[in-house]
Amino acid sequence: MLQRRSTILFIILVVLPLALLAWLGTYLIRDAEKRTDASMQAILAERLSSADQHLLHDMRQLTDRFDAWGAQSIGSARLMSQRLATHPWIAQTWSVSGEGEPVPMESFEGPAGYEPGKIFEAKERIQAIMESTQNPDSMPQFVSVLEDGGPPFQRVYRPGKLSAIQQRTSQWMTYIKMFGYHIDDRPVQSETPMSWSGWHVGDSVFVYWHRFADGSLSCALVNPQKLMNSLFQRLPQPGLAIPPGRMMLTTVKGIPLHEWGKRLAGSERPPAAHRACSEPLSQWEMAYTPANEEFPKPYLFPILLGVSSGIVLVFVVGWLYFHESASEIRVAQQRVTFVNQISHELKTPLTNIRLYAEMAVHRAEQQGDTIAKRQLGVVEAETCRLDRLIQNVLNYARQQRDKLTIQPKELALDQTVSRIVEFWKPLLETKGFEIVTSLNGPETVRADPDAIEQILGNLISNVDKYANGGKWIGIHTEHDERNARIIVEDHGPGIPSGKRRTVFEPFERLRSDLAEGVSGTGIGLTISRELAQLHGGSLTVCPNYRDGARFILTLPNQS
Repeated sequence: MLQRRSTILFIILVVLPLALLAWLGTYLIRDAEKRTDASMQAILAERLSSADQHLLHDMRQLTDRFDAWGAQSIGSARLMSQRLATHPWIAQTWSVSGEGEPVPMESFEGPAGYEPGKIFEAKERIQAIMESTQNPDSMPQFVSVLEDGGPPFQRVYRPGKLSAIQQRTSQWMTYIKMFGYHIDDRPVQSETPMSWSGWHVGDSVFVYWHRFADGSLSCALVNPQKLMNSLFQRLPQPGLAIPPGRMMLTTVKGIPLHEWGKRLAGSERPPAAHRACSEPLSQWEMAYTPANEEFPKPYLFPILLGVSSGIVLVFVVGWLYFHESASEIRVAQQRVTFVNQISHELKTPLTNIRLYAEMAVHRAEQQGDTIAKRQLGVVEAETCRLDRLIQNVLNYARQQRDKLTIQPKELALDQTVSRIVEFWKPLLETKGFEIVTSLNGPETVRADPDAIEQILGNLISNVDKYANGGKWIGIHTEHDERNARIIVEDHGPGIPSGKRRTVFEPFERLRSDLAEGVSGTGIGLTISRELAQLHGGSLTVCPNYRDGARFILTLPNQS
């Protein structure tokens, strides 16, 4: 029992607090990491978005500048192609009248020599642009876009032809310039149909196109190296600080294009954030690896310090408690050992006193001295009571040190109970008790007679001490196929329902007013229940008895 209580206290005082502290520390660390990661992702997303918007803004400015060259020759795709062919980034231009079959096309060489290779067929690409950029009067989606404004560029494709993934990874895409990007950007309101422009983009190949209202088309192949060098030279964005980490720009296939940033310690790790570039640069991706100094994690130290301090405190408190408990247990064991030794020392003289008292009673009976016989009877009864109290103490000490033992044998239960009642009868009748017995037990049971005598003696002694006001005691035996029972009941104050379990605890008293002036060790019921359990039975308080207290000793009926 003591070991089980120590284990329970250890779990409550040490294991549970440690588990809670470990859970709390883990929760705080994970929560802090999630918050920091969320903040980092938000900052990095903003940084990538800013770089993407800068690239997009430069592409829009370049488109507006190319459009301005064509504005001087509205309605003339050929003249615009000639003008574009003088730009230092242009490798070749084409003009298409939009009439005839096959489509008539005229080309002009530019100063920026560039051969796109087999990936680019001029007639095929121009035909694709012509098909994608038909007259907006016959394409309602273009009309609404032009009227409502939108992003700098929007992809042009035939509905239902490409999936969401194909729209981004397709080798060639056509984009149209949208109105509404600049603060004063509005569609031209006139009776003359307006023109529109944009980009036709492949794998690192950029073709600027301008479609006139009469259906003619002007296209210009841009040298990608000059275009990318000009874009990358303006990274990071003018007016913004150079990022401490490493910003990377690659194609969707993972081919590196450009890197910038201070590349401080930690930026050599894999990227922590990615973003696809906006149209018409959607075949590019940006990624960023932050440096160590950008997002330090000092929050782990105070959390770990607090949790560690709590764990150390729990260990110290647990150690102090169990150290004090161990000291108290040692003192208690020493007391039990001392009481055990004293009780053993008392057994020898008490046995001699009881022996000589019995001899004196026998001599008084022979001499007819009734007064001496009565007086010696009191001495003998008190000696027996003292012997029982000492036996309880010895049994309890043995229970605490080792374990109680019994030596069961076949006995006649009713005869044993009758003999014990006869022993107690003079004392009870002297105090005015009415004794009612009803013995209907089995012929024999297998039990330890000394243990049965001690249990029944403790129960009768409690009636004598605590139910003296009722002046009535009932002792019954009964049996069935499985169990034999000894019932001891009285007409005393009874046992409250909340105390029916605690009365079997060591040194437990029900009420101080009943205990005043009452002798005893307070361990009689504890020893009695232990002895009953060693027999395979039980000792309980009947919850349905209302006239006082009723104890039921149950023994297995093995006869």
